[in-house]
Amino acid sequence: MADDQAFPTAVIFDLDGVIRDWNDEEISEIEVAYGLDPGTILAVGFGTELGRAATTGQLDYRTWMNAIRAEVTRIHGVEVAGALDAWEANVGLVNQEMLQVLRQVRSESTVALLSNGTTRLRRDLAVLDLTDEFDVIFNTAEVGIAKPDPEIFRYVLQELETTANETLFIDDLELNVEGARSIGIRSHQHVDSGSTAEFLLGAGLTMRKI
Repeated sequence: MADDQAFPTAVIFDLDGVIRDWNDEEISEIEVAYGLDPGTILAVGFGTELGRAATTGQLDYRTWMNAIRAEVTRIHGVEVAGALDAWEANVGLVNQEMLQVLRQVRSESTVALLSNGTTRLRRDLAVLDLTDEFDVIFNTAEVGIAKPDPEIFRYVLQELETTANETLFIDDLELNVEGARSIGIRSHQHVDSGSTAEFLLGAGLTMRKI
């Protein structure tokens, strides 16, 4: 840890791609079985203005999902409804290696979740038994500002009553990492549990096994 860096009193984790993995291959196979190209539903849900509206709370989960269904069936027909049902039912899988990393961090520091989630996020966390793994949960759909906007990071720092220099941020998307770095938060783009643990060690955490 550099001399000018404070000990990290708070570590902010992203959810998707860090703590939660998506079983994309399984969902893609279902889409193909219904005659859709892999990733079709995801592209409608998050590759359009619908995604931004859902992750900033302009649309609640049900309204968002209904809009996705309407658009996909408009283009591909009502016979693809089964693929949409499977996509909606999916809650992903917990990355057990990263869950252990999170628990090691939590033994030394406040652990927060910051997710560009929909209004269904807290339900997903409960289903995955993740709710109690975090000291604080920040869902952008509840705050009204989504990553990578620097304002969401300023909001989180204020709520955690900490400073950028005392805070670490981990996300799998470079754009979000840059958003946090823009206000001085030490940030790491997650690729795997090993490199993320090395970043945390380098920031001053001991990462003792628990």
